[in-house]
Amino acid sequence: MIQAKYFINTCIAIAVCSTVMAQVQVSKEPLHRPVAENQFLRLLDVWLQPRDTTQFHIHSTPSLFLYLTSGKVSSQIKGGTWTTEQAEAGKSWFRSFSPDTLVHRVANGDTIPFHVTDLEILSSYAPGRSIAPLPFDILFENEKAIAYRLGSADLTGEIIQDRGPLLAQLVTGEGVLFHDVPSDEKKQLTQGQFVFIRPGTYFSFRPVGAGKIDLVLFEIR
Repeated sequence: MIQAKYFINTCIAIAVCSTVMAQVQVSKEPLHRPVAENQFLRLLDVWLQPRDTTQFHIHSTPSLFLYLTSGKVSSQIKGGTWTTEQAEAGKSWFRSFSPDTLVHRVANGDTIPFHVTDLEILSSYAPGRSIAPLPFDILFENEKAIAYRLGSADLTGEIIQDRGPLLAQLVTGEGVLFHDVPSDEKKQLTQGQFVFIRPGTYFSFRPVGAGKIDLVLFEIR
């Protein structure tokens, strides 16, 4: 009887371990590629080719998401059924994942590649301090971050200064020129590319070309 009970407990332990091993943190999931990391944030760049599916993975860190392409994308919460939505390039949202840790997988059900980024907030910049938003369209704001949308008319070359950590990503447009004033470093962003902006940096944006620009800017509070 004791041996049978030990055998059953061992089987349960093996099953639990197998389930845990089958689920990885999102930053370790092979299709979620870390492309930038510092004390404040970690940016995961996700490209799903048609019919690609990620492994089941765990989201447990406050995150800012941004769709960089449009298309049909499906997701399945562990133990649940598949749901499908029409992703729209430029859509952005925040989820705290506390206490609602998420274990799911994602699939590209379209005929074109799907591109999305997951910006994990690893540390606050100035918790409890009131930071006035920049004079751009606000997509959303909360205690962790502010998300802005900038169009061509916002990219005047005017210098922005004394801000927290920021990350800018170009959703659509011919290009945007980022200028780090103190170092005189310049970087041209093309569609889907990003730039991390250090706290306190003096910087500016200018458009490249005459077409429509959709630039999303995340600021960590």
